Amino acid sequence: MLFVEPNQMKKIISVLFAFMLFIGTVAPVQANQTVNEQYPVSSGVVYSQYTYKNSSTNVINHLSINLNDAFTKVDVGLPNTYNSRDTVMAIANRDTREGNRVVGAINAAFFNMSTGVPSFLIAKNNRIINGGVVSEGSDQYMNVPTAFGIDKYGQGIIDYFDFHITMTTNGSSYKLSGMDRVRNNKETIVYTPNYYLGYTDNNEFGYDIIVEGDQPIGDIYFGDTITGVVKEIKPYGESKHAIPRNGFIISVQGGSEYSKDLANLQIGQQVSVNFDIDAKWKDAQFILASGPFLVRDGKPYIMMSTASSRAKEIAPRTVVAMSRDKKTIHFITVDGRQSHSKGMNMKELADYLISLGVDTAINLDGGGSTTMAIRKYGSNEVVLANKPSDGSPRRVHAILEAISTAPLGEPKTIKYTLSNTGTMMVGASSTVNVQYVLDEYYNTLPLASNSISLSSQNGTLETSGTTFTTTAAGQDRIYIMYNGQVVQSFPVTVVDGPSSMTIQGAKELTVGETQSYTIDAKDAAGKNLIYNANQVKWSVEGNIGTITVSGHFTATTPGEGKIVATLGSTTVSIPVQVKEKSIFKDIPSNYPYYNEITYSAKNNIITGYSDGTFRPNENISRQHAAVILTRVLKLNTSNVEDPGFKDVPKGHTYYKEIAAAAKAGLVSGKGNGTFDPNGKLTRAQMAKILVKAYSLSSPNSRAVLFKDVPQTHWAVSYIEALAHYNITTGYSDGTFKPEQNINRAHFVLFVYRAIHR
Repeated sequence: MLFVEPNQMKKIISVLFAFMLFIGTVAPVQANQTVNEQYPVSSGVVYSQYTYKNSSTNVINHLSINLNDAFTKVDVGLPNTYNSRDTVMAIANRDTREGNRVVGAINAAFFNMSTGVPSFLIAKNNRIINGGVVSEGSDQYMNVPTAFGIDKYGQGIIDYFDFHITMTTNGSSYKLSGMDRVRNNKETIVYTPNYYLGYTDNNEFGYDIIVEGDQPIGDIYFGDTITGVVKEIKPYGESKHAIPRNGFIISVQGGSEYSKDLANLQIGQQVSVNFDIDAKWKDAQFILASGPFLVRDGKPYIMMSTASSRAKEIAPRTVVAMSRDKKTIHFITVDGRQSHSKGMNMKELADYLISLGVDTAINLDGGGSTTMAIRKYGSNEVVLANKPSDGSPRRVHAILEAISTAPLGEPKTIKYTLSNTGTMMVGASSTVNVQYVLDEYYNTLPLASNSISLSSQNGTLETSGTTFTTTAAGQDRIYIMYNGQVVQSFPVTVVDGPSSMTIQGAKELTVGETQSYTIDAKDAAGKNLIYNANQVKWSVEGNIGTITVSGHFTATTPGEGKIVATLGSTTVSIPVQVKEKSIFKDIPSNYPYYNEITYSAKNNIITGYSDGTFRPNENISRQHAAVILTRVLKLNTSNVEDPGFKDVPKGHTYYKEIAAAAKAGLVSGKGNGTFDPNGKLTRAQMAKILVKAYSLSSPNSRAVLFKDVPQTHWAVSYIEALAHYNITTGYSDGTFKPEQNINRAHFVLFVYRAIHR
């Protein structure tokens, strides 16, 4: 029931103490808590986000509200209509206006999810917005009447309340159970024209007394009395009756304490109903009932059974708490039911609040409703701060708001970035990009196209809008002004040239290639120097190509030269070698054997394939080896003798070259009358061919040069001869790999070395 007499209150509390948890002070939370984010959102409100690790990990959002600040207050925010709902952000931003800026908010009131109607008492400036109910049972969140509010002195209050609804008629008084809500078992409820449905809609186990007066009834405040005369007593069992605009309905449940007495009221009998609350809540700025109590006098004070399923549930939580002097209010949310944050039960929640140092605390609606919104720098609207367990903010009924009443003040803080940061060259430019401007109360000031301007302290920095350009070496300072008022400044260091500078880009190119060169310029501290790209002067030494003003070089002529860059007083260069354009498209200028293959191609020793490739990694065939040797040794192919190879007829593409090489003794058949022109040549066979082709003599020494070529190997003398003339050096592991097929690149390399031995 809603009304609880003092002696009844004592009985309830004594029973509940059997379920309450009283534990000494726990260890300070700082040991288990890290600050993720913390900053003032107004002159009297500080936002913090913590990660708290105890038996589990939780993310906690916290607004600390200082009521001693002249521009700070706490208020309740409500949706547009009594039974509607909206998100915390929507309600808070709707309430924001000049002189009343909501800088933080949390969800507050429990409410009926299907109807949107709040569950418990809500009042503002004595006006009763919702009468509410007090739940029965120690497992209920608000099983005794408890509330949070701001009293008539502007202090926070978390305490019990005693809401009186007293009906008087014919010299007798009756304590009613509630107002403007569904009638429950054994209750007597008064329905006023403020009831959102406009009619009673109860079960059939009761009857309604229709009372009308002379004047319409408007908002009802604590201390008000409404009066009328009985117009009609509806029969028992009728459930729906319209509430008169100039009166009210007394709805009586059969079997209630007053059922028989009130059934005997007479038509025309005067009835009055008084609404009031105990003195500590009278004239409060607002009252918002909730529960359970969590902390009192700095100790756990959980006003519900801690053994109940509701109290033991690990869930998201929303809390309002306050300091002992009642001047610091805390809005706290605990994320829950998520991987980043598990949530808390009532005992964990009370212990955590005590470790924060709060004096008194009460639970608010939690679970999927848990939401905190805050004002972030750069905007005067609030945005979501926590992560609701539903994935998005739930539409709720009443919210609690932290409000700044400060007017827009003078600019104090500018958040900006620079397009270029660091030591600057004479002639370099940078732009100041302003994100927001805050006044001394952290209000975001409006930014217009011409709000921000710059000025130079010493006059060596030319300014245009939000861009400045350096004109002389030395030290200067840029002042950032908002509407002509200096708010912030920063130093600018200017130099004539870099302390160190290098050119970045390729040092070898081929004719026709292009390369974009850049510089790496450093200041005296070794940090990147700021300069404009057009300040770098590019040039070329040597007749090797041309370069643009942006450093784009085109190689035109083979040779050696330099790329030169000048920035201010500093000039540097790098050597560049330009090679002839590669003959084969798969042999670039940086290929290891580029020179040898290019030489061979220019001297008609090799020709490559019709697609313009050389295919250096392909194993060379016996016929191609014969062709190369014929060309390099200039063997006569005009009048050759038929070597008699069955697989090299006279119509064969390389018949003449194979015949000439065979006649010169450089190649031979396979012993079965074939030559095997497409067969592959091994490194050992290559050694024998080159030794014969160039009449290379073997050294007298018979030391083992390669660990895989013993003295018993058939080609040992040929291999040693190649090594003796530095035609081969073998592999880095000390092997020659005589049985491995030789690729085209290596064969050309060995031939080149034999020519130039």
